Amino acid sequence: MIYIIKGKVMNCQINFLVFFLLTSFLILTCSCFSPVQVYADEIFLDNGDRITGKIITMEEGRLTIATSYAGDISVTWADIENVKTDDPVKVLLKDETFIQGIIKESTEGKIKLETVSIHETVSFDLADVKSINQAPADIEPTVKLKARFNLGSTSAKGNTETESQHFDGEFVARTEKNRYTVGAEINRAEDDGEPTVNNSIGYIKYDHFLTDKWFLYSNALFEKDRFKDLNLRTALGLGAGYQILESQSINLSGEAGLTYINKDFDNAPDEGYPAGRWAVNFDKYFFDKFIQFFHFNEGFLGVEDTDDILIRSRTGFRIPVYKAFNATFQINYDWDKRPSPGLKKTDMMYILSLGYQIDK
Repeated sequence: MIYIIKGKVMNCQINFLVFFLLTSFLILTCSCFSPVQVYADEIFLDNGDRITGKIITMEEGRLTIATSYAGDISVTWADIENVKTDDPVKVLLKDETFIQGIIKESTEGKIKLETVSIHETVSFDLADVKSINQAPADIEPTVKLKARFNLGSTSAKGNTETESQHFDGEFVARTEKNRYTVGAEINRAEDDGEPTVNNSIGYIKYDHFLTDKWFLYSNALFEKDRFKDLNLRTALGLGAGYQILESQSINLSGEAGLTYINKDFDNAPDEGYPAGRWAVNFDKYFFDKFIQFFHFNEGFLGVEDTDDILIRSRTGFRIPVYKAFNATFQINYDWDKRPSPGLKKTDMMYILSLGYQIDK
């Protein structure tokens, strides 16, 4: 009886010892393989130094790196020769272009970054970086303003006396959710004292962004043209648009909606009709902002009569001259499939002007 009890006690001791050894082994194993903070970003300075850590932020020309051996280290961005990151970072360029991705390498003053969204590699200069991982509230101003004003004039005296004047201007205010646009064009010309061109356009537009890309719009267009028999053409519309690209270097958007058009003629009978509207707006800088190409196309197609087609196009180049001043060459193309009786469908104008542009 006592032997059996001793056997049970002995078995309990053995079981306890086995349990203790297994538990100790599991604890030791878990502690060895437990996750620890990994510092995988690498920064190479032009003096040969190498820093391993985690990039926190870069702003106002200083890069801050968290390290396991010296805490947070701050270095001058201009002293950096190469950068590599293990995780995606948010990069804002000086032209306000925003890119998110993993920096693969930096060679010869250029960064190669693999974007998160489309997994493509983009390249840009180290010197073009404005900030990294900076808080959005610090990056984006409350209101972005864009404005441009252009003036052109010609005069010829002698056997032929001609004069012409051109003005166009546009003002855009952009917040996170809203965009307001106001613009106008005025053209006048005379030949031997007789008016040959007399037209003007004014427009206003409001965009409300539902997401970063999609927006709803309302717009109004007013046009007068003495030589089109057009006392006043009014177009009031609503629709939706998609902002494909938006930065200081490139912009692209498309729109579609419904519009009501009213034509008040000087001689022909007045008319009004509903129409579908489309619009494409594109501009892009080339050759390190040496030249800017722009194209705007707006069209209207009658709902009741498809012969009611209007197309308005503005295409050209802007070349910076001095600071915010630029020279502009553009072609204005207007097409009306059903003009006032006796008038041509197409009007084209070639314009060379000097302008001032604000973008901040």
